[in-house]
Amino acid sequence: MLKIGAIGFGGGSALIPVMERELVGGRMLNEPEFTQDTVIANITPGALPVKLAGLAGVRLHGGASAVAGALCVALPGAVGTVALLALSRLLGPGVVEVFEYSSVGITAFIVYLLLHYILKVLAPSGRLRPVPLAIALAAFALTGLNETLRFAGDLLGATVDPGLPALSVVQVVIVALALITGLTLWQRIRSRRRRVPPPPGETGGGSGIGRRALIAIAAFTALFLLGAALALLVPPVRQSLGFMLSVAASTGTSFGGGEAYVAVADGFFVATGAVDSTQFYGQVVPIANALPGPILVKIAAGVAYLAGGPLGLVMATAALLITVGVCGAAASGVLAGYGSLGHSRLVRNIALYILPVICGLLMTTALSMLRVSAQIAGEAGAMPVATLAASLVLVVVAYLAHRFSRVPDVVVILVFGVVTFAALKAISGL
Repeated sequence: MLKIGAIGFGGGSALIPVMERELVGGRMLNEPEFTQDTVIANITPGALPVKLAGLAGVRLHGGASAVAGALCVALPGAVGTVALLALSRLLGPGVVEVFEYSSVGITAFIVYLLLHYILKVLAPSGRLRPVPLAIALAAFALTGLNETLRFAGDLLGATVDPGLPALSVVQVVIVALALITGLTLWQRIRSRRRRVPPPPGETGGGSGIGRRALIAIAAFTALFLLGAALALLVPPVRQSLGFMLSVAASTGTSFGGGEAYVAVADGFFVATGAVDSTQFYGQVVPIANALPGPILVKIAAGVAYLAGGPLGLVMATAALLITVGVCGAAASGVLAGYGSLGHSRLVRNIALYILPVICGLLMTTALSMLRVSAQIAGEAGAMPVATLAASLVLVVVAYLAHRFSRVPDVVVILVFGVVTFAALKAISGL
């Protein structure tokens, strides 16, 4: 999980295929289990990678493993954010620039992983399946049409604000679950059966998972209380504790990924005067976007560090523990109930139809990541069209590296990061 936290540029949904490779590809979880966890992570508040890591820990070894996995995913980004905030005070914005320029190449690798995952779901035998493809395209249209038109405007040098109706990630998942539930009820009425035996080899939840999930809830609650206790060490105590309650509330009300949390955090911390808007948008947000890991945790740790003054490190640590505690407890609570469904027809239908929906959401994520890369490169003086073309070339290179060699992912990521940093640095110096 530390590896995922260290290479997880893009955050949120972008890490689904990365975690799938590690957990399912590493034979720690099977596909139905990971699918259930993906659904739970998408319908609960907080940072998606933290929840996926925590749920995997629940399934593997229980509460302690869940907390350890969630912390490992969150730790690299949080530590990096605090370190860069400290360095930026000494060295200026040049430190952030290094990560931003490198992230363009790393983003291309993440986009390759997204496309690989999408094709694996939509074309498992090498041929696209019409129904899953239609579902994925519908989910993409509901969430990514505005972003597509804006990106097209960027490429043409025009400002486009289509203002078309769009749904958030959470809304799409809820609508999909409602439709799947309706389909399940129709199937039951049609077959006149209350329960259908599961296919051989398919696993559902079960009382064992339910018990482990309850233990995980207690463990994540203890983590939350530890964070609150750390806040008591920072005077004035009432103000510090109130700030951490705001961190918890902002985490518990954050749906829709890290990008949505920027707006939530603005309301909790900037609007209330806890953090200056210049520091928030000029330091915390750019650094959080330039580093790997869950954006929610990075922003929470960053604003806590700034608000803590001389004891900023203590406040940042408390914020890390509280955000992970809230995310993990919420996801584990849903897993405890989800697991009791066992081998029900509803669970099987969710496993069958929700993955194409997730693929549509990942299409939107990939497009957004490419647009952000073009914006970063544009600030260095590169043309958006050239940046998109270069990113797609790197995507092809990543495919060839995986197809015809055994080069480790970390090596490919480092090479891509160095190449784009050097290229954009050279362009910015022209």
